[in-house]
Amino acid sequence: MVMRVSTFGQTSTVLANALNTQAKLAQKQLQQSSGLLATDYAGLGTSAGAVVDMEVSVARAKATISAAETILTRVEEQHAVLGSMSDILTEMRTEISSVLSSVDTDALQMAAKEMLEEFTALLNSQYQGRYLFAGSDTSVQPVDTSALAVTDLATPDTSYYLGDGVLQTAYLSEDRTLTYGVTADNTAFEEALRALSYMVTADPLDTADLEALNDLIVSAQDGVIALQSSMGYKAASLESLIEAQSEYVAAVEGLVTDLTSVDVAQVAVDAANYKTQLEASYSALGTLTSLSLLDYLR
Repeated sequence: MVMRVSTFGQTSTVLANALNTQAKLAQKQLQQSSGLLATDYAGLGTSAGAVVDMEVSVARAKATISAAETILTRVEEQHAVLGSMSDILTEMRTEISSVLSSVDTDALQMAAKEMLEEFTALLNSQYQGRYLFAGSDTSVQPVDTSALAVTDLATPDTSYYLGDGVLQTAYLSEDRTLTYGVTADNTAFEEALRALSYMVTADPLDTADLEALNDLIVSAQDGVIALQSSMGYKAASLESLIEAQSEYVAAVEGLVTDLTSVDVAQVAVDAANYKTQLEASYSALGTLTSLSLLDYLR
């Protein structure tokens, strides 16, 4: 392009305006395709710091939700297992009541043997490869009743328990923890196993034994129901936490979207306007570069 002195100033101005318009058009086209105000934090201007803080906050909230959901599934599983244990104890009380009226201890001992095996299996329940009632060592089966042979109904016996006494603790956030779970040596479980084992091994079972067994099973069932209620409370607490954190995430993500997104329709209009301006600038540049001295003398 041959530049004449007479048109140099005008051409430079038009060219600068064209380049500026071209840059704005490119930015609008990028915004139109991505839906975002900018592709990096630098392009967000004064909003960048707020956006970063909110994104970190959202990441923490999502981590809390994930942890709470994992714990909730375990608590719900324990709640269900405890319900099954209570059902067994209810059935055992019915059996004892029946024997008290018929004195058929053989049938009672057979039923007690089956229920002892079932209760033991429940205490050895696993969820996602973890024993639910083993304390901190969730890889070890916590209960072995194969050698349990209770002969003294009044003396507690936890020799069946192979786990530890550590309850699980979940770190849900920087300032919130939740202790949950129950170990298989809990008093309620020990009483249930003591009663069932005694019924299996005692010979004979007299009326005094049956009445004492019934009282012990009632105590065990009360304890199991209390544990189940505690699990229900913890589950409800976790559900409330998950709901609150989910609402928080949704609200903050909405704010982030407001700060980082664009109105695509408006951006399309702006892009069209810049395109028109750029075409006009190119046309003006073409006119200026084609002028000669004769054009000014006419």
